[in-house]
Amino acid sequence: METIHQTVAKDGVHIPLALMSQYGLKQGAKIKVTLEPDGIRITPEQVEKNTIEKHALRYVLANLGDAATIEIQGLPGKGWQVNVFGAGWPNPLGQLVYDLGGNLISEQSDSPEKIRHAAQATL
Repeated sequence: METIHQTVAKDGVHIPLALMSQYGLKQGAKIKVTLEPDGIRITPEQVEKNTIEKHALRYVLANLGDAATIEIQGLPGKGWQVNVFGAGWPNPLGQLVYDLGGNLISEQSDSPEKIRHAAQATL
């Protein structure tokens, strides 16, 4: 846990983006601010499973075509894991990882090239 000390200005408090990034919040991320009796809690705004499904299906269609399907699993407190399958194939070809706000985490996801290579290797 990191502590910063600031003075409340007339327009509020500024939390540096570098610090927010350490907790998975990037510029443009939607957040939820909860006012509690003992303090203020800032958390990522979590999107619903159907929103992740739409994002993942658009990504798969644009990058892999319409012969791929998906299966979504929640990662409690972290986001979403989306397994990508070839149509009718029992084993996943790769995975996509989304944060709580519904943003694709590229460095944790398999690239379209890697997923296509996995599909070709199973033929």
